[in-house]
Amino acid sequence: MPLCIRGLALAALLATLAPVVAHAQDTAKVAQRDTATGDTVTVVRLRDGSVLFVRILAQDSTRLRVRTMGGTQIDVQRDQITSMSRTRGRYVGNEFWAEDPNGTRLLFTSTGRALGKGEGYVSAYFLFFPFVAYGVTDRLTIAAGTPVIPGLIGRAFYVAPKFTLAETNNASYAIGALSFALTEDVAAGTTGLLYGVGTWGNRDNAFTAGAGWGYRWGSDDSDLSSAPVIVLGGETRLSRRVKLVTENWFYTGAGAKGGIFSGGFRFIGDRLSTDFGLIGVAGVGEGDGGLGCCLPTVNFVWNFGRQRR
Repeated sequence: MPLCIRGLALAALLATLAPVVAHAQDTAKVAQRDTATGDTVTVVRLRDGSVLFVRILAQDSTRLRVRTMGGTQIDVQRDQITSMSRTRGRYVGNEFWAEDPNGTRLLFTSTGRALGKGEGYVSAYFLFFPFVAYGVTDRLTIAAGTPVIPGLIGRAFYVAPKFTLAETNNASYAIGALSFALTEDVAAGTTGLLYGVGTWGNRDNAFTAGAGWGYRWGSDDSDLSSAPVIVLGGETRLSRRVKLVTENWFYTGAGAKGGIFSGGFRFIGDRLSTDFGLIGVAGVGEGDGGLGCCLPTVNFVWNFGRQRR
């Protein structure tokens, strides 16, 4: 790939990541004054339409005694409550920002974070590639699906196990695989990617980096690439309901150097998140210094199961 194209690609990546880094620094200053990210609270919904974010101090069969995020203690009668659920997040000013329920992925790539035991999600990536994922343990996640494409649905399938090696409030590391196979030719084996990934930062602002190696495994022939695909990505919270996400891939193998660049916005709900983004390609073939832009992407992810620990 010509030097000028590489420079353009690098500039595009830096331009994409710059807002993530800058906004993360600004948000970190705000976070020092607000409730820490990841603080567990209870969401209490009342018959009059009010929503309270509280910590429960005591309860019996008729009432709850709670403390609001402002520090006021009040009693809430149970017959006025329509629902209660636990959530995690933090207060920014007078506004509660719930955690992003889709924190285990960027636009498509896995972060180092794990689903908790009993958590899961149903997703549709690029609309035609659904996944169902489930946290078998607090570290092991199993995901699988089949493309919703005529001629492939039910005939082709993919499986994506992931194991998180370590996870703290500010760093997480995982290994995993994305494997493809055909139902009528399972004996031929699978093709896919083996990867390792790390994520640094909290669920509002973080940087993710990883590397993946293509593989082919079968009864007659197996192979593992020696040239990894490098992934760099990031996420930063812009508001209570909006997050900026970027994900960028670089192929390092001889004869085909280039990159895939993407960025978009995530709209965050209590359990449903929706991504709208654009994907661009730079110099993916031998001697090919071209640029391609832009392919739109739309993802939907609905989370289920117990609330994150």
